[in-house]
Amino acid sequence: MPVLLCTLGTSWAVVPEAFLLGSTPLAYHRVLVLTSSGTVASVDRCLEWFKKNQPSVHLTVLRVENLDDLATAEDHHRFEEALYRCYFSLLEESAPEDIHVCLAGGFKTMSAAAQEAAGILGCGNLFHLTIPFGVRTETDEDLEKQIAEKVVRKITLGSRSGWPTMRELASEAPAIPSDSGKISITETRLRDAIYNRLEAANRLSASEHELATLPFPQIARWSPGQRDWLEKPLDPETDAEWMLALPKIDLHSHFGGFASSGELLRQVRAAAENPQNLPPIDPACTPPPGWPLSALDGPPEKRLSAYMKLGDQTGSALLKDPGCLAEHCRLLHAHLVAQNITYAEIRCSPANYATEQRSPWDVLSAIKRHLDEATAKQPSCRVNLIIIATRKEVGDFRTAIGRHLALAVTAAEHWTKDSESRVVGVDLAGYEDISTRAHYFRDDFRAIHRCGLALTVHAGENDDAEGIWSAVFDLNARRLGHALSLRDSPDLLRSVVDRRIGIEMCPYANFQIKGFWRGLGSDENPGVVSSHPTRALPTYPLLSYLEAGAAVTVNTDNIGISGASLTDNFLLLPSLCPKITRLQILHLLRNAVDQCFLSSREKVELLAKLHIPHFIS
Repeated sequence: MPVLLCTLGTSWAVVPEAFLLGSTPLAYHRVLVLTSSGTVASVDRCLEWFKKNQPSVHLTVLRVENLDDLATAEDHHRFEEALYRCYFSLLEESAPEDIHVCLAGGFKTMSAAAQEAAGILGCGNLFHLTIPFGVRTETDEDLEKQIAEKVVRKITLGSRSGWPTMRELASEAPAIPSDSGKISITETRLRDAIYNRLEAANRLSASEHELATLPFPQIARWSPGQRDWLEKPLDPETDAEWMLALPKIDLHSHFGGFASSGELLRQVRAAAENPQNLPPIDPACTPPPGWPLSALDGPPEKRLSAYMKLGDQTGSALLKDPGCLAEHCRLLHAHLVAQNITYAEIRCSPANYATEQRSPWDVLSAIKRHLDEATAKQPSCRVNLIIIATRKEVGDFRTAIGRHLALAVTAAEHWTKDSESRVVGVDLAGYEDISTRAHYFRDDFRAIHRCGLALTVHAGENDDAEGIWSAVFDLNARRLGHALSLRDSPDLLRSVVDRRIGIEMCPYANFQIKGFWRGLGSDENPGVVSSHPTRALPTYPLLSYLEAGAAVTVNTDNIGISGASLTDNFLLLPSLCPKITRLQILHLLRNAVDQCFLSSREKVELLAKLHIPHFIS
């Protein structure tokens, strides 16, 4: 049944007239009237009429406290606030098409506010009442006669669809009194929220032609000042708070490289079920001086091994212990939540943590279970798994790769619930050179493609661009880990861009292992200190990839080994890529949404959760 919303001035008869003329053929079961504080007499007369003639109708008449007149803009804003609160109260129990709005009562500004509210929130019938000049309604008999003789006329203005997005503000609407009386308005928060959304919607409409080029459509609603701020270079000092507040996605993070030293390692070791079996602390696994802002020394082909050596303390010997494994999962998830990471794909090698008592499947199941438990407690971060197939310099590593691939296929078919952690892909990682390029593993990975599992390949970190070519064209990789040598092959880069193949870059790890250097410790960035020796170093290619249109993402690689969170990795970019802008940071984040190994539906849901904050220094 329809409900009626009216404004009321000094003429008490407006509300009964609206009730009798506005609802044909259905009678209103509820009438809500809003008026100023100086209309006591008309309010009493209105209440008297309904009590006598329509006692079953739920009538509420609210007078805005300390609002005798609407003489100023502030008065009008306070009335609007009260009106929107009343409107949302009706929307709690009625659909917009069941709300009828009468514009006849009170000051003209009241009518204007009611008409605007109906247009914003929607109504089934918007109407006005007219009466010839000089006609007065003193008694009930006058009212009945004027309606019978059609002295009072109804002018129907039609329905209004309203803005569904405005109705989302219902949760911000304070409750109104349930019975007739006064409503106190000391702030206009709801009214301001509505007008802010209107202003943002107008900006969005004006920016319609830009939507295809913006990383997130919501940016089109930002003010010109906020948009200009995005175009400025990222400042690692003043933007640290903004960078932490940004919802982020990590697509390249190794499970075993998390709690590798310090307090995290201590907590993991303290959780051991069999502490007598834990390996001793190895001083050789201590990061070098200046870490994490220092690159490793030595021949290029040995730096990766030196980097991985830093993670030995949290390697297989430690995580074979069930208690350590559980604590490692809990701490990792807590870290992701603290970093405001909304989604992460964590890479793991379950066979490395298996024992005679626990198979690789048991280990993988335990990792999933612990992550699911952590997500249930802190659901802001969702985690899926990628199984690592590791190439090695020597030995029968292909057998181990086959076992891990079989494990990935089984897990992907066994765990299918979107709400739980599951295996979404495989990573061909490990030793990378001409003898271990992707084309040697085409047959091994055939089942992965057949089963629809996604594939990422470490390529171009220590091998040249030919290794990337093989990953793309021989193994059909959807993403590339690092791809640092891609800059040496413009044609291949163009193919990677055209095919929308993701590039997973890890600024801290790339700097620490390869020594990329541009601005660190220079006059351009005097606040950044590094102990790296002076030598000719290449330019970090992330920004050139991004400007070429590549789907570049920023990731951590090994949070503990590198000693850097995802926020830290973003904040390092101005040192490696001077002049990178905040807008380009958002493009990197949007690339992560598009390149994650989720279904199209899940990506849409993930994108809807990402609210981009704006801070202006």
